[in-house]
Parts: sequence; structure tokens; C-alpha cells
Amino acid sequence: MKPICRFVAIILAMLTLPLEVSAQGSAPKGGVVNRIAATVNGRPITSSEVRARLIPYFRELMLLYPRQGPRFNSELVKAKKAVMDDLIERELVLSEFETKGYMMKEDMVEDEISRRVLYQFNGDRDEFLSSLRKSGMTYSEYRDSVRKEITVSSMRSARYERGIPPTPDEIKEEYAATRADYRDIMKDAISYDKIFIPAMDPENPMLDPEAQYNLAVGLKEQLEKGSISFADAARQHSRDAHAEDGGRWPELRRSDLAVEFANVVFAAERGQLVGPLLDPAGFTIVKVRSKRLAAAAPLSDPEVKQKVDDAVRRKKSEKRYRQWIDRLRDKAVIRTFI
Repeated sequence: MKPICRFVAIILAMLTLPLEVSAQGSAPKGGVVNRIAATVNGRPITSSEVRARLIPYFRELMLLYPRQGPRFNSELVKAKKAVMDDLIERELVLSEFETKGYMMKEDMVEDEISRRVLYQFNGDRDEFLSSLRKSGMTYSEYRDSVRKEITVSSMRSARYERGIPPTPDEIKEEYAATRADYRDIMKDAISYDKIFIPAMDPENPMLDPEAQYNLAVGLKEQLEKGSISFADAARQHSRDAHAEDGGRWPELRRSDLAVEFANVVFAAERGQLVGPLLDPAGFTIVKVRSKRLAAAAPLSDPEVKQKVDDAVRRKKSEKRYRQWIDRLRDKAVIRTFI
């Protein structure tokens, strides 16, 4: 199977492949296998937890790197390492404390899950549950994982963030530096021009995804050189509802776009060409015209002020917290299997 054909098949499957492979490099038979990914002082971390955490990274990487290749692989390895380190750190903290009897408000867990569904799946709970199933994780297991994360955050706060409270100036400086974090990004809007090249051209069945991808790559090169205008390229080659308009799309809210696509185009600068990006139907080239970002919630908002306060305390305690985690690692028995 040609590289692009193979990758289109992979993206359509969307994370049904397990992380583990055999010594020969093939995936185990029978679908997703939930193995032990690591143990920390005997506490297990499952491969399904790792897969579930990797879903947002994997989707975006598939969009950005249609041919996979070294950059895709290195970014995926980096993401997997970050996920594993985070899960190991979580278990280090949990194993240090006696957590029996620790009362976690259930609405806190549900609120955090709802937040993740909103920002990672555009609020589509069915898609979220489908992704969980493909990762091999049940909702109950995912909920338990989120509960552990919140517990660790609470433990850290109780142990290291009760020091001298931040001054008003420190709070103002932190808010000024991070105010973008307090926007409702789902209200962001963007305008762009777009060329869509279908993976299979219905008017020419002799063309395959590899040829269509090469067409998209060639078009982007011409656009970068200025040898063809975006509007002309769209009218000649694009196959979507706005092709005749020179690829010009109306303003769209972030919530109207697939999460991984939105992450990529909103990260681009005005006038920047992005792509070719891969989705299940084909390849996309985008030129950002403008972005309209939602305003940040004001510091006068009690919830925002508390978050900024927490952020300052966390930064102040980061060095001591890291030293503590390093000591826990040094004396812990950590085994990894993937």
C-alpha cells in the first residue's frame, strides 16, 4: 500500500491501533490490548491511560504530517514520553500519601471531564466516549484517572502552596503575562481561504491519494513562490462549496471546526499558508486572513483572581516541588514496559 493510502486508512481508523507492538513490529491481534505500561512502587499505569492521554496529540500530528516520516515519529515519541512522565509523577505523589479517606468532591471530577470534552472534542460527548473505547479505556477508568490528577493537584497545593500569599503586584504581573489563558477560546473566530483536494478524485478514478497529495504539495509551492494566486488555484483545483469564490470562507467560530484543525489554523499568523493538512476526506491548504479572539475574563472576576493567585503560588513553589519529586524518583521502584 502506498504511503498516503496507508495513512488515510490509519486516520479513518483513528487510534484503534494499540501502542504496543510485537518484536516483529506488528500490532497484537484482537484489537486494542490493555497492558501494564509501567509500575511505580507496584502501582500500575495502564496502556489505555497512555493511549487516552495521547489522543489529542496523535490527531494533530496526523493532520500535520500526512507522510508520517521522521518528524511525525519524533513528535509522537516526545508526546508519549511527556505523557508517561506525567503519569509516573502522579503515581509517585499518590504512593507517598495515604489517600484512603481522602474526600474528593464528585462534582469537581465531572466539571473537569466536561471541560476536557469541551476543549478536546468541541463538547461532543459521543465522540469523546468513542475515543475512549478506541483507546481501550472505560469511562469509569477515565473518571478514576481524572480523580487521581485532581487529588495530586490538591496534595501539591496542600504541601507546597500555602506559603506567603502573592502580593497585589505579583497577581497583576501574572495576569498581564497570562491573560490569554482566561479567554473562552470557543468564542474565537477566524477567516481564511481554503483549497481542498479530495483524496480520491471522482472525476478521475485513475488518480489515487498519493497523486492528490503531490498535487497539494505542488500547489503550495506555487503559492509560496507567487506563481499562482490563491483564488485562481482554488477555482482550478479546490473541490468544496467555496471553490468558485476563490476558496474564500466566511468567518467561522472555533467551535465550528474540528479541534485539531482549529488548533493548527489558530496558531498560524495572518497571511501564513498552512498545509497540506490531512483529514479523512483529503488534503487542505489554508491561508489565514484574520483572527478575532475572545476577550479575557477580567481580573476582577473572583474565579479568575483565584486562578491567578494559585498560579503565582505554584511558580513560587515549583523549585521545591521538583526537588521533592526528584527525591521520590530516586527512592522509588519504577518499571516501564512500553
